[in-house]
Amino acid sequence: MARERYNHQEIEQAAQQAWDAAKLYETDLTDATKDPYYLLFEFPYPSGDLHIGHWYAYAITDIYARMQRMRGKNVLFPVGFDAFGLPAENAAMKQGADPKEWTLQNIERMRRQMQAIGTSVDWSKEVITCDPSYYKWTQWLFAKLYEQGLAYRGEAAVKWCPKDKTVLANEQVINGRCERCDSEVEEKKLTQWFMKITEYAERLLADLEPLPWREEIKEAQRAWIGKSEGARLWFPIVGSDERIEVFTTRPDTVFGATYVVLAPEHPLVDQLLAQTENQHDVLVYREATKKKTERERSENKEKTGVELKGIKVLNPATNKEIPLFVADYVLASYGTGAVMAVPAHDERDCEFAKKHGLPAICVIDPITGEAQENPFHKEKIVTLVEHDGKILTINWRPELGGRLLVGGSVEEGEDPAVTAAREITEETGYTDLELVERAEERVHHSYFAFSKNQAVIAHTTLLHFRLKSDARVEPKLEENEKDRFTVEWVTKDVAEREIHDDQHLYTLARFTDRPPYGKDGLLRNSGAFDGRDNREAMWEMVAAIGGERATNYRLRDWLVSRQRYWGCPIPIVYDPDGKPHRIPEEHLPWLLPEDVDFQTGDAAPLASSQELKERVERIFGEGWTPEYDTLDTFVDSSWYFMRYLAAQNDHEFTDLGLAKKWLPIDRYSGGSEHTTMHLLYARFFYKALYDLALAPNAEPFTERFNRGLILGPDGQKMSKRWGNVVNPDEMLEKYGADAVRAYLAFVGPYNEPGHYPWKLDGVEGMRRFLDRIYTLSGNLSEEAPTEELQRAVAKAAAKVNEDGDRFKFNTCLSALMVLLNDLEAVPTVPKSTFESFLILLAPFAPHLADHLWQRLGTERSVHSAPWPTVDPSLLVSETVTVIVQVGGKKRGEVLLAPEASEEEAKAAALSLPGIADTLGGEPGRTIYVPGRIINLVPKS
Repeated sequence: MARERYNHQEIEQAAQQAWDAAKLYETDLTDATKDPYYLLFEFPYPSGDLHIGHWYAYAITDIYARMQRMRGKNVLFPVGFDAFGLPAENAAMKQGADPKEWTLQNIERMRRQMQAIGTSVDWSKEVITCDPSYYKWTQWLFAKLYEQGLAYRGEAAVKWCPKDKTVLANEQVINGRCERCDSEVEEKKLTQWFMKITEYAERLLADLEPLPWREEIKEAQRAWIGKSEGARLWFPIVGSDERIEVFTTRPDTVFGATYVVLAPEHPLVDQLLAQTENQHDVLVYREATKKKTERERSENKEKTGVELKGIKVLNPATNKEIPLFVADYVLASYGTGAVMAVPAHDERDCEFAKKHGLPAICVIDPITGEAQENPFHKEKIVTLVEHDGKILTINWRPELGGRLLVGGSVEEGEDPAVTAAREITEETGYTDLELVERAEERVHHSYFAFSKNQAVIAHTTLLHFRLKSDARVEPKLEENEKDRFTVEWVTKDVAEREIHDDQHLYTLARFTDRPPYGKDGLLRNSGAFDGRDNREAMWEMVAAIGGERATNYRLRDWLVSRQRYWGCPIPIVYDPDGKPHRIPEEHLPWLLPEDVDFQTGDAAPLASSQELKERVERIFGEGWTPEYDTLDTFVDSSWYFMRYLAAQNDHEFTDLGLAKKWLPIDRYSGGSEHTTMHLLYARFFYKALYDLALAPNAEPFTERFNRGLILGPDGQKMSKRWGNVVNPDEMLEKYGADAVRAYLAFVGPYNEPGHYPWKLDGVEGMRRFLDRIYTLSGNLSEEAPTEELQRAVAKAAAKVNEDGDRFKFNTCLSALMVLLNDLEAVPTVPKSTFESFLILLAPFAPHLADHLWQRLGTERSVHSAPWPTVDPSLLVSETVTVIVQVGGKKRGEVLLAPEASEEEAKAAALSLPGIADTLGGEPGRTIYVPGRIINLVPKS
């Protein structure tokens, strides 16, 4: 059959006009006849042009909206624009344009593009955050939080871009430069507005647990909140009344603290500067630190720092004087901005100590193995022997432990070094040995000795030997030992890969890489606490040195001030004494002034507005002044999903009655880059509103799906910066919206992290798939479908149902492709079968499906047709192949009904030739997995 190429431009335009005329996608929020389903994608910033990456965000979520409507749900699938922000203002400064006009023009263009791809969004509920009818309510909500003490004013050190003239978030600073304009950032102390998100830290953590989100999304938020249980300890400064407060999660290691580190911003640095012998070095270091973000500092592998020479502190556990450093790997925003450094048991401290020649004191003996009941205690050794860059190993038979270092038991009264030398000679024959090091710590290894039927704890001394020469004698082995192992020299890589015993691996690492030990064990070098379990003794230790238990969070309060123009004005004014007051509700929206100068130096643009100053004095009185900062755009996006429920309501920010019906949102789709900012801020904001009885529940989103990323044809993230943006308008004109939609759905699972390069041949392939469907529509009959065709349709429908719910639209389309092959294989396709096929196709290719549906003579849109129900009996195959095994080895196959019982399967298996002889009679037991395998296990 010759394939026809349909006219996509004509078909798509006609379908969209029909949908608009019928208001097919406008949602009646009060409809009580259907179950509500709120499906949301993150509303876009109006950048002016959609690229294929935007299509991926909107068109693919649209597939599920269409699917749910056809399943009978009352679907709310709204759209809006996150319209405030720096790009509009920068464009205004660069092009002389008005930010509002620039933004609204971009919105209009994006509307046309979103409509062109066939998204079934409800435009009647559109919200635009820069519209006064919207930001009036942003201001109203800010005022509510201010009244509750959740919005407050305070001083903070911030990263400042001198070109964009605004505060930057840490994520906007790369290698000390502004991500947007590449200017070198500066650090300033400014009085800013904050939201007290830290007050909700514990609830933000606890309420994550029951949410059915992917674990990596929840883990990202947990890490960002960063809850730590630990203790506050105080280290006195020698010759001063000052004490340094530290927060540590490992107070059990305090006896091993060999120095203390302050963050460069710590206020004590200024106080101590005059007493230091190297003031210049400290000041230079602090200036260099100001150009780094917290993320850069915490991720930087090179641990830099400067000692405050002439200053010493006392370790409160040992009463010994230890040095004090300033280092940028300690953050002022985390804990107390100071840490006690324990190089023997912390990786960062260890790296820093090695670089600065500082001591490491081991205060915890490792515990390895598995705990045993009533163990026998034994003194043992494990020794690392090196020669010519290789490591001496004993390769035992697998049942005896495999590859190990040299080990052995210490005889009573024997020095462990003597034991080690003896064991090396007896097992390997090497005699010319040099003791390099004896580890301070011992390993306490628990295991069960099967050969002696005895639980054992081995208290193991670790030693490091080197061969002075390869002189060797015949090993002294018992007769029964000679075939139990071989002596082998291996590289370190092989030893690391093939040694599996914990204490031997620890010994290998201890004498080669010497990593810090960060796990639990028995205390040593810890005074009266020696020999005790570190966790069991920890809080006694804290009390003994005057510390206290504490919980700390990495999360900092949300800084919401921005020194820019194009944002929501903060609804605050100041009286003549400088005290802040919220603007009364009757004066909302508090409008952005239009008489601003964008070139105001470091001052916020609003400070240049004469109209704003006159407005404040006219309403509040002489000497009153306005707030000149605007709100972070993340505030606008923290509640927009509630405004969709009352987009045209001038009297309420949302409809709380409808909110009880529609919230929380059933499924929210967005980018993974927003997991720890927007998503976290929105959860906090919503919880705060819940506490004020302004939200119906404590969590805004039932499900959160993070989409993958469409890359440019060059494999990089699609961006105008890289010149790799794929213009959707060109794709639309050449291939049609349905072909591009289907390709984007087919590239991979939508709800899993992934990166999918744009491939033009993939779009062409999808267009050929759609052309085949169009061609098939001319080969229909009024015949009743065969059972085989009914089964094929049922199988495809079941797959689309199951995988569609998981946003695995790629496998849904695969199922439709298989079904198309089945339909093309028959002489003519029953009309009823083709109708079912079009319904399944409709969410993916909505224009073509609707066109072909109309050609069948139906009056309403395919998108109003009910979703097909699947008869379970059609999914049951008549027979399946079951593998027959005897003792785990395949001996044949039998055909059975999928629901066949174990007895039926066993009888069929025994009827195969040779099975009974192989078994030697009846099987001892039977292992049966219906539809897959039956294993007959012989009695012997």
